Amino acid sequence: MTKSRKEIEEKILRQEKIGEEEDYEDFARRREASERGKGRSRRGAKPHDPGDYNTYLREQEAAEEKTRKEGRPVAPAREPDADDYISYVKSYEESEARTRRQTLEESERQDREFKKREQEKAEERRRKAEEKELKKYAKRKKKSHPVRNFLLALIIVILAAGTGTFLYLRSLLQTVNPVELEESLQNSISEQVKADAQMKKYWNIALFGVDSRDGNLLSGDNRSDTIMICSIHKKSGEMKLVSVYRDTLLDIGGGDFRKCNAAYTYGGPQQAIAMLNSNLDLDITDFAAVGFEALIDAIDAFGGIDLEITEEERGHMNDYMSDMYDEIGRDYEEVTEAGLQHLSGIQATAYCRIRYTEGDDFKRAERQRTVLSLLMEKAKKAGPFAWIRAIRSVAPEIATSLGSTEMIRLGLLVLKTDLTDSTGFPSQEDMMFATVNGESCVIPYYLTTNVITLHADLFGQIDYEPSQTVEENKEIINSYVE
Repeated sequence: MTKSRKEIEEKILRQEKIGEEEDYEDFARRREASERGKGRSRRGAKPHDPGDYNTYLREQEAAEEKTRKEGRPVAPAREPDADDYISYVKSYEESEARTRRQTLEESERQDREFKKREQEKAEERRRKAEEKELKKYAKRKKKSHPVRNFLLALIIVILAAGTGTFLYLRSLLQTVNPVELEESLQNSISEQVKADAQMKKYWNIALFGVDSRDGNLLSGDNRSDTIMICSIHKKSGEMKLVSVYRDTLLDIGGGDFRKCNAAYTYGGPQQAIAMLNSNLDLDITDFAAVGFEALIDAIDAFGGIDLEITEEERGHMNDYMSDMYDEIGRDYEEVTEAGLQHLSGIQATAYCRIRYTEGDDFKRAERQRTVLSLLMEKAKKAGPFAWIRAIRSVAPEIATSLGSTEMIRLGLLVLKTDLTDSTGFPSQEDMMFATVNGESCVIPYYLTTNVITLHADLFGQIDYEPSQTVEENKEIINSYVE
């Protein structure tokens, strides 16, 4: 005979020694508090009360009755007691804990699978993006856009080359000479420029061609024979170039007005960039510098170039090659005939350096553009092994503040857009010539006008107002010709 609920409760209270407590709900709360005190979580568990147990007993009796009616044997009836109830509660709790544990494990498993799938999708997207870039590079047939100076294109050729061998490029670019510019460079950028919303859309890089006699691109008696500003629109990738004439009279630092290429001699890229920022209202914080040895190695890596030369040029080329042998120890073969010749790297570089013929520096710039154009044509037709040779040999001859990721980014931008051959600085309409401190200098007459023109060309700022520093420098520069 089944005991009544009251009788079961009384026996439970006696065996658990709960004293004179007769309220089961109070007992249940005590038990649950005890469980929490032992660090066990009952969150999500259903409350256990005598009603649950009585239901369980009734279900058991109904099952026994059904078994009897079917004529099957039934186990001898035993009166349930408090031990049965406690066993029931423990069994229920174990079942609940097992269910919660299984649910948690299943949830964690699903989370792991979801993260794994997302990672696989991300890897697949990156892989497809790289393949897409490689296919674009392989199929692209770009028009030739000769730049006014071999320096920029040489750097761009080197950086862009790696897009065809993306992963290997990273390791090769580690051989580039890294340069960390000082934080004080920020002081050369005016507050007006820092707050300019239009200029924030562009990534500006200074490019220096250094006439290095000792192989050191950063110090010594080196002057930057070539100074260029490379401005890239961060969204569209459009790239513009401006050459700053090396004989331009500017403040190279501390109120010292002289040829601007002297800034590199006195303070390396740090002072040269600061000179550009303060005189031209720019925000340059990155640079790349290269010596003429890099051009020699790049041309040799792609098998040389074919070029028509005059008898006068042939004589000067042999003289320059003799000088380069003394300066850097490069072996050479003399050019013995005029006309169409297949030139090695050192022969073509000597051709680029010729300046003492009709046309002087203007003719030299033309020669550099010719060599550059031929080099670019050879590079576009070259296979991956030629590219690897070029990068491996030339990368150590570059000094830059750019990391490998930024160099790859620059290379990809170059491949996606045409190069714009912008006018030089100062503009020919606003320049004069004068002797300053015994040197023949290019005078950017009315510096403010030249800076306004520069910002219009590079950043599309038609109504740009130069900073106070530019206004003050204008008055000093003009005083040399007035």
